[in-house]
Amino acid sequence: MTKFLPIFPLNIIVYPGQLLNLHIFEPRYKQLVKECKEKNKTFGIPSVFKDTLNEYGTEVELLEISKVYDSGEMDIKTKGINVFRIMEVLREVPDKLYSAAVVYEMSASKNDTVKPNPTLIDLVNKLHDVLGTKFKVEDKFESPLSFDLIQYAALSP
Repeated sequence: MTKFLPIFPLNIIVYPGQLLNLHIFEPRYKQLVKECKEKNKTFGIPSVFKDTLNEYGTEVELLEISKVYDSGEMDIKTKGINVFRIMEVLREVPDKLYSAAVVYEMSASKNDTVKPNPTLIDLVNKLHDVLGTKFKVEDKFESPLSFDLIQYAALSP
């Protein structure tokens, strides 16, 4: 399914289910956040690497505006919802400071939604044993999917 999303490109990868706190200071993104709050809309975070916009990103929902500063800057809490692929970027949107995109929503793999991958769980646990952390998949998740675990896999983009 295709849809129109305001976009907030960042030099990170956001996964479905991931919680992400952001500090908003640019006028275009202050406008985007205010509109998302007022209209209960979502926005997209496509990743940017080496000054290139990736064609994939994650739709996120605004959970709350935690703090608004005198300058208008904001601290917000978001949550990743769904992966999308950009079909077309609209650099200029009438009466908006931010860009937008026409995106295609990617559906989750049936294998990923049925049961957790035991090999991936084992590898993430082994990685954290080597790193010397106290992280254990079983302590954090009841039935983790790959999107849940990837945040803890210490991979580069």
